[in-house]
Amino acid sequence: MRRPRTSDTGSVLLETAIAIPVLLAVTVALVWVASLGATYVRALDAAQTAARQAARGAALPDTDGLSVSVAGGLARAVVVRPVHLPLPVFGQLSVDVTAEASALVEIGVLP
Repeated sequence: MRRPRTSDTGSVLLETAIAIPVLLAVTVALVWVASLGATYVRALDAAQTAARQAARGAALPDTDGLSVSVAGGLARAVVVRPVHLPLPVFGQLSVDVTAEASALVEIGVLP
């Protein structure tokens, strides 16, 4: 009676061929999530600065993605920044990161 062949030849190659693309996809996803977080922090900082400047009555630069409104004694700034996917394979797909900040208008700034 013959024993069935139990050789593991080639299994390591197959496991590696499956694991490398999965690890690469996870790495790309982590880099993209990190860039989303970094972009949010930068957008929030810009929104806070714009809200403070608007509350003081200072002139604001004309910047894409920045909108400022002053109403009811409150200055509100919203910053929207796009974050593109890290690989060109995905084309121009992007996610908009939005940050918002408010500041009380200083006394004597607005009528």
